[in-house]
Amino acid sequence: MTNSFWNSIQAPNGTFHTGSGQQTVHQHFGADSRPREQASRALPDDHLIWLKQRFLNPEGYHHAAQILEDTHTVLVDGPPGSGRNSTARMLLHAYPALRGNLREVLPEDDEGNLLLDPQQVGDAEGLLLDLSDIDRAAWQALHSWLPGYHAAVRKHGSRLAVVVPHPLTAPLDNVLAPHWAGIGAPRRLHVLRRALLLEDFPPGTPDPPPPGVLRLLEREPPIRDVARLAELIARARRSHPSDDFEAWCAKALAAINLQPEDVAQQVVTLGEGRPKALLLTTAMLHGESGARSDAVYEACEALLDTVDHPADDRPLLEREDLSARFEEIRAAPDAQGRVTFKALDYAPAVRTHFWNNMPGLRTRLGDWVAKAISLRSLTEADRAALVEHYASQALGSGAVEDLLRRVVDWSTRQGPEFREAAVQALARGATDATVGRVVRRRILTWSRENRLPGGHADVLIAVCSTTSLAAAYPQQAAVRLHHLARRSGGRKAESRLEQLALADVRLHRLMLQRLAHGLETRRWAADHRLFLGLTAPESLCAPGPRPHALLDEKGVRTCLRAGWAVLFAREPYGCGWKEQTDRWLAAAGHATRRHRDFLLDVLVDACQGRPVPLALLHEQARPYPVAPLVLRKINAAQGIRPSRPRP
Repeated sequence: MTNSFWNSIQAPNGTFHTGSGQQTVHQHFGADSRPREQASRALPDDHLIWLKQRFLNPEGYHHAAQILEDTHTVLVDGPPGSGRNSTARMLLHAYPALRGNLREVLPEDDEGNLLLDPQQVGDAEGLLLDLSDIDRAAWQALHSWLPGYHAAVRKHGSRLAVVVPHPLTAPLDNVLAPHWAGIGAPRRLHVLRRALLLEDFPPGTPDPPPPGVLRLLEREPPIRDVARLAELIARARRSHPSDDFEAWCAKALAAINLQPEDVAQQVVTLGEGRPKALLLTTAMLHGESGARSDAVYEACEALLDTVDHPADDRPLLEREDLSARFEEIRAAPDAQGRVTFKALDYAPAVRTHFWNNMPGLRTRLGDWVAKAISLRSLTEADRAALVEHYASQALGSGAVEDLLRRVVDWSTRQGPEFREAAVQALARGATDATVGRVVRRRILTWSRENRLPGGHADVLIAVCSTTSLAAAYPQQAAVRLHHLARRSGGRKAESRLEQLALADVRLHRLMLQRLAHGLETRRWAADHRLFLGLTAPESLCAPGPRPHALLDEKGVRTCLRAGWAVLFAREPYGCGWKEQTDRWLAAAGHATRRHRDFLLDVLVDACQGRPVPLALLHEQARPYPVAPLVLRKINAAQGIRPSRPRP
């Protein structure tokens, strides 16, 4: 587990068609004309277990746990870097009955608008709401919604842990004040020892701490920095196993204490363009194990060509060999020929230096990345590192539009490597903590276009179904796939969306809501097919990870009735839905009594008391064991009471 995870957990949402002509169906399934789903993402058990192994209770933890136990909601407050997000996660993880049903609520709806909807709270859920990084206006709005959200949490037997902004910009509402719990960071030395123990260092390490480590801990750095220190010490041991503990700590501290002027001084010392290009290329290709020296060389030559650097006209044998050039930039190839810097975590500092201090180079760097992507000497891992580092620098400097233009360009080029680069860069932008919302909204805009150029639709489908976006923002990914399925994405988007929805009960529910609304208001062929694909009785009756099935939910049955009503009214008999009706009738014969009634009631109610569709349903049910029950329900729908038997 890498330090990036520590960063993430510490960082801060009718009528029946009986003839020709236009037909209208009126089947309202909710008060809101457009279904809205609170954005959320699961809290994976394996990440929580990993965190639990490294977690030390901060000051105030037990008080916060008691508030959560007594009131079902706790507002976790503390200085940035004190471990507020981790504390909130561990408070929820402490409830065994909630494990497997923990999720992070994102304060936005499926289209990125600010939202905190109490109606989206489920039964027996553990909910994390991290508001630590929101601005003043957003906090004022969410602060006013929190009492109602808390009431819903308590009603449903759920638990809510909220990480609040620090410092609070205004006093808490009287209803919320009793839920406040302040925490202080645990002792940094204890955090370091716990982390090193899990890296297979002897118990008690470091004891005593080297002076440099002690000075760092005395400055009370953020807990994430202590975790990074432990990771760097472990990396130093792996790369230099013959050194002692103090030497490993020295290398780790050198990486932590690296200053921008240190890199600047090296760049000045290099002087000429060629060694500078090699330095930058090595940093851009620097992955977990480094790129091979021949790949670094070829990519460096491509960079020099991109920036119009004069060619080296010296005879080949008079030029410096590659090992000497790597030595000049303080890098070296290992036994497998993979090039890495001698100092830990030096590559990020180099990348940042060039990006920040040579802004005129940024456009050329984008051109170079496009050229380097197609180099045969680069492995898949090399390309991934290159794209990740380019995207990170662009996003970190606010150059979102530049990155999005590259994504469009790469998505329309020939070759799978460009498509993969576009997918990776767009997914990286969509999940960025600072500008991710901007990128997600752009994906939404693109997904609503009827004609997308070249492979752009394929890139969007992949981003929404197979990348970190689908994992981090599943509802938003599903909404964007739905728009693509209706327009440019076609059957491929339909298939991916169906797979996602059937694997996640919340997405399944969301799509049934959207399809019921879409079938009622618009004629999308994709909605018809998706409705049939997502209403298999087996998936509706299966409980999955929850104690009840989707079919047990009244709101879901309302959506199913609305969808079936449109199909019965608008689509010709036998146009796809006849086979699905057969499946429902067959499944009803094997279902529990409760689910049998639900399945049949949905079908009968969807006919809306109209004789023709009711007659067709009765005729279709004849071969099935449930036929007598279907007839009784049809008679009841028409107000026909069973005749009394003669005496």
